[in-house]
Amino acid sequence: MFCTVIEGQGKGAHFIEGSTGELEPVVGFIPFHGTLNLRNVDTRGLQSENIEELGGGECKGVVVHLCRINGIIAGTTVPIIEGYPEEITEVIAPVKLRKLFDLNEEDEVVFSPRDGVWKPNGSIVKHENINLFESVIFDLDQTLVHLDVDWEGSYEELKVLMQEYVEGDITEYRHEDVFQIAEENGLFGGVDDILTKYEIEGAKKASPLKLIEFLDKLSIPISVCTINSPKAAKIALEGLGVMDKIECIIGRDSAITKPDPEPLYRCLEHMGTSKGNSIFIGDARSDAETAYRAEMSYLHPDQLV
Repeated sequence: MFCTVIEGQGKGAHFIEGSTGELEPVVGFIPFHGTLNLRNVDTRGLQSENIEELGGGECKGVVVHLCRINGIIAGTTVPIIEGYPEEITEVIAPVKLRKLFDLNEEDEVVFSPRDGVWKPNGSIVKHENINLFESVIFDLDQTLVHLDVDWEGSYEELKVLMQEYVEGDITEYRHEDVFQIAEENGLFGGVDDILTKYEIEGAKKASPLKLIEFLDKLSIPISVCTINSPKAAKIALEGLGVMDKIECIIGRDSAITKPDPEPLYRCLEHMGTSKGNSIFIGDARSDAETAYRAEMSYLHPDQLV
């Protein structure tokens, strides 16, 4: 759903400042002290919760609906006040959305449930504005770098190894399904060895993508979460001269890989940052799914300039 940005009354900062403790456990993040005002938002069907005795005065509480704005986790806050205009919706988020997306009055944003939308259209972010978050986690291949891997060769070896356990063409299986089948049949080590061999060779010939150039402009903790071998990831990042900017790499060291959110949680634990105020950036639909399952904000690399 597209919604229109409208001018607010400047009261959001005072409200958030006095309500952070009550709002944080409901929305899942420490809210920025301010709100984004939207017109004609349809919150029907969204997960909601009432927070009573919040706001003071004539306000009897707040109705909070969990949502996303252009992929960023957020929550609508509707004061329980008699006569409050239904056409106005105030949105809280972990960062200042107006600055993140350079929003002005009458601009449109993508309003969606927490399970999100794939690659929101038209929502562009200046790369330096990623510093508004507490930390950032990047996918590796096709996000930061291009790994020049001979995937056909690896699939041919995987077919031989797993021919008794898969039906049809193994290339039509999702990677997480291949890893799960391999784990269940005691073959994960063999699968990992094959893929790691090819990925390391591809990592030696890795080429940078545009987001590599942005790493120098980031002043927040940075991690990499990938389904590739962590050894290959390190070789690629060292070869491109950016490994010193990366706090940790979480890769395919077990069958638990994206879109399971556990690898993202491991990155956050290493950095000492929170999921609600951090962001994940990746090129694949499975990356978006991972972020949604982790209840984290998400951006596609194409959204960054």
